Amino acid sequence: MIKYVFKNIKSLITKETTIFVIIIICQVSSILLSLFSYGVFQNYKAETNQINLNNEIITNEDDQPEFEYDLGINKKHPVDYKTIQDLCDEVGNLLKDKVACLYIECDNDVIMTLDYINGVYKPAEEYYKNTVSYGEWIEGEWFTDEQIANNEKVCVISENMKEDSTLRTEDFNYKIIPLAKKIGDDYYITIRGDKYRVIGVIKFPEIVMVPWGVLPDDYPVETSPSFLFNRQLTQREYDSLIAIYEKYFPDRMGAPAPELEIYDPEQVYYYKTNMAISLFIAIISAINFALLFNYIFDKRKFTLAVLRLNGCTANKARRMYLSEIMIIMIPLLIICTLVFNRYILPWIDGLFPYINQVYSLKIYGIMAGMYVAVSYIIMNIMIILHLRKTPVLILRNSN
Repeated sequence: MIKYVFKNIKSLITKETTIFVIIIICQVSSILLSLFSYGVFQNYKAETNQINLNNEIITNEDDQPEFEYDLGINKKHPVDYKTIQDLCDEVGNLLKDKVACLYIECDNDVIMTLDYINGVYKPAEEYYKNTVSYGEWIEGEWFTDEQIANNEKVCVISENMKEDSTLRTEDFNYKIIPLAKKIGDDYYITIRGDKYRVIGVIKFPEIVMVPWGVLPDDYPVETSPSFLFNRQLTQREYDSLIAIYEKYFPDRMGAPAPELEIYDPEQVYYYKTNMAISLFIAIISAINFALLFNYIFDKRKFTLAVLRLNGCTANKARRMYLSEIMIIMIPLLIICTLVFNRYILPWIDGLFPYINQVYSLKIYGIMAGMYVAVSYIIMNIMIILHLRKTPVLILRNSN
């Protein structure tokens, strides 16, 4: 059988040179495009892994993009609360449900950890749940929607800030940290002359939490607002966000703006299209390869009929043709893989930054095995279809 295999290959090269050259070109392009398609796909995954492909909500707080512009805000150089409030409200109006959380520190240990829900900044419910689950919540209640909507002056404090607390240590700073005095059944803290009713008490030392919008306009804020976003921003949204900061702090924009991984729909579309085109070309090349051998088998049907009448079984003929295909395919597969790894991969590395990282000897072996297996199956089907006709019927149709 091997003798006939090499005889067929020799005949193909000498008598059907044009077809043989086309087969080689088709096979080479099919292999190279398959290798390239895999690389583009893996590079696409690496690229889009940096972004949220469908811009879906990011629920894990650790994965949410954080944005804190260094505006030089500190205890020595604070800014008034009204300016920060207007800035954050404008950010909320711009990004809406993409704003997940806002964190601000003010004077006298007043902090705000806020969720942005339906256009309103609210004290973070998750913060309350965590203090309860970790046994840090002592008594009282969390902020209600009614209190938030009515801008009620209510607060949550740490237990050692009560005037009658027995948990204060010697280093408690009475000059800075306000004490909550008991009036009737409730405790109240005074901030800039306004009384805030204590509705909840936690174990954390020296902390005052208040709702959004209840502090005096001139109350000093000592940190830049820190945002968490639950979806990635587009380039346009990011530019608009920076523009808001420039509007409110034109004299504090010395530091470069924080970088964020940007969700770029055009970039996603580019990689999807690139991958789809590569896979489409690879499939077309494989189909052309099968059609070319189909043409060759048609030209050999008379010879095949004679061989089968002289004792060559259909199974032996199938193996003979498959051996011919594999003898051509496997050396080309090895050569093309070496050429791709040595010459093509370094060249395209500049176009696809992650593509050089996705190939290894194991990957090349797996891809080669898959390519041979798929080709083997396709060719097997094609050859079996050719061998369905009996030798007598083939000779009768040839006359």
